[in-house]
Amino acid sequence: MPLLGALVVAGCAHLGSPPAWDTVVLETTSLADPLAWHGGEGLPDRTLVMAGQLVVHADFPLAGQHRLIRDLESLRADVSQTLSLPVSDEPVHLYLFGTPTRYDEFAARRFPGFPVRRAFFVETDTTLSVFAAWQDRIAEDLRHETTHGYLHAVVPTIPLWLDEGIAEYFELPRGAQGVHREHLTHLAGRRAEGTLAIDLARLEPLADPGEMSQDDYAEAWAWVHWLLHSTPARRCLLQDYLTDLRRDGSTAPLAARLTHVEGSPLACAENLRQHLATLAAGADNAPVEP
Repeated sequence: MPLLGALVVAGCAHLGSPPAWDTVVLETTSLADPLAWHGGEGLPDRTLVMAGQLVVHADFPLAGQHRLIRDLESLRADVSQTLSLPVSDEPVHLYLFGTPTRYDEFAARRFPGFPVRRAFFVETDTTLSVFAAWQDRIAEDLRHETTHGYLHAVVPTIPLWLDEGIAEYFELPRGAQGVHREHLTHLAGRRAEGTLAIDLARLEPLADPGEMSQDDYAEAWAWVHWLLHSTPARRCLLQDYLTDLRRDGSTAPLAARLTHVEGSPLACAENLRQHLATLAAGADNAPVEP
């Protein structure tokens, strides 16, 4: 059977704990048609909900006004406004399996060899799809994966580190203001050990998620949060970079642009470290919820 090409698959949540996120490209000959999952055997088909750009397929009753569906609809505007990107009308299909067992069976059949995840995003030349098991962290998982869908609908070519950093930023509830406490704690631990290494130029060429460690994912989130929340000029720099990526996927990398503004790579890294220290101090002083 001839090689069918590459499917970009973002598998962003392990069934185990703690979660790990990555994006992989699968070269596959296992599907007779790379779009075979649409209308294929085993897909959720009991409920169909249209929600803006989202087409939600579930194998259990799901109200169109379910709070999670409303949250994901609102996420579209949040991503667009925060990143100064247009919205797209390209459908993003969400396939929601009622049990992890149903989901695991489908994933094993359609994507053999792909590591087990709670959820993952698939992009082909013509479709954007999310597959997820309905479980305790479904809201987090769907915010993350749907962010991939909204983002890829308007910026198809985006560096791996930034794709994941943005998705991890938006996977959090709106009230968190993008502060990812798990990543913040991890980076603070590295800083206490004296092993915190901040280097955007090292992240930028990464294309294989197998090369990325937990440190890399945490740092990717940190760069995104710093750019969006430190100064208006840095926020604009990220927004302009994404706009340029839409026009030209090979535009000048973000590290070079930041170095031009901040003065040097060392200055960029030190400014990010200071931002993380400020966030950590704020998290330490935050009131404890009852």
